[in-house]
Amino acid sequence: MISIKNLSKSYVDNSNHQNVFENVSYEFGAKGAYSIVGSSGSGKTTLLNLISGLDSFENGTIEVLNQNLSILSVEERSALRKKYFGFGYQFHYLLENLSIYENCLAANFGIDAGYIDKTLKKLGIENIKNKLPSNVSGGERQRASIARALSKKPSILILDEPTGNLDQENSLVVQDFLLEYAKTNNSLIIYATHDVAFAKRADKTLNIIERNIVQE
Repeated sequence: MISIKNLSKSYVDNSNHQNVFENVSYEFGAKGAYSIVGSSGSGKTTLLNLISGLDSFENGTIEVLNQNLSILSVEERSALRKKYFGFGYQFHYLLENLSIYENCLAANFGIDAGYIDKTLKKLGIENIKNKLPSNVSGGERQRASIARALSKKPSILILDEPTGNLDQENSLVVQDFLLEYAKTNNSLIIYATHDVAFAKRADKTLNIIERNIVQE
């Protein structure tokens, strides 16, 4: 589903040139869970942004569903994300003027056939559905952001430290839910994490080492 070939990516900051990836190639399958690990600053978040078309690169190709990101316009990449992707981050990015339920509803273009309520219940936050993000705990906001990401049943789910703000009990709830989602919906989930145990639960674990992707 996602094909990376001979990818090179660098940043220039105050005349300093930093290579993040050099001639990297990797193939993600159409379904399953992939975890991404690596030291801080190794490029985990950059990789997520590249494969979702949120960041550009110098050399190589990235194809998502047989569409070459490098030749798509900004509008075309945005349309691709809107149709196929869901996103979850360590910071929730919820709209503060909408309730938890309304945030999820907005992400699904105003459509709810009961799936949003089911998702909130499985994540243990159905009791806060009508509250504003500012009136719930950090862990609840984190789970709400995941519910929002899943509200439209995306084919590709991109997650950056999705359990970073959760205690162990709620982290396991989220982990179980995400991995089960990948299986039952035949979806592709790619998540970056510092949690070694969570990383090992994925079907495949990718380690970013010395500007390359190494499958463990």
